[in-house]
Amino acid sequence: MNPTPGNPSAPRLLGFDVPGLQATVDHAEDEAIVAMLDVAPSVRWLQVFHRRVDALKGELGLAGVQMDGRTIRFFGSVADSRRLANEIAGLIKDIAQELCSPP
Repeated sequence: MNPTPGNPSAPRLLGFDVPGLQATVDHAEDEAIVAMLDVAPSVRWLQVFHRRVDALKGELGLAGVQMDGRTIRFFGSVADSRRLANEIAGLIKDIAQELCSPP
């Protein structure tokens, strides 16, 4: 993945770690789908991310999302992991573009 033009410091998606998905979700027991970023996001990036991901939770069937440095953990009974990966990749790109745009 290439950096977003005009915002080379925005996190880039390196890839995903996708475990076997479960019909029901237990944060303590189940593995998460993990998105790996090249750098830890800024505070502003995190604010935009949380606002946008909250809007997607119901649509994507996510039970929870956790940030930890350069990783984002997605918990949910998502039947279509490819769709989730595409949505996350688009979300990360959209956030970088939003942060580059004038207010």
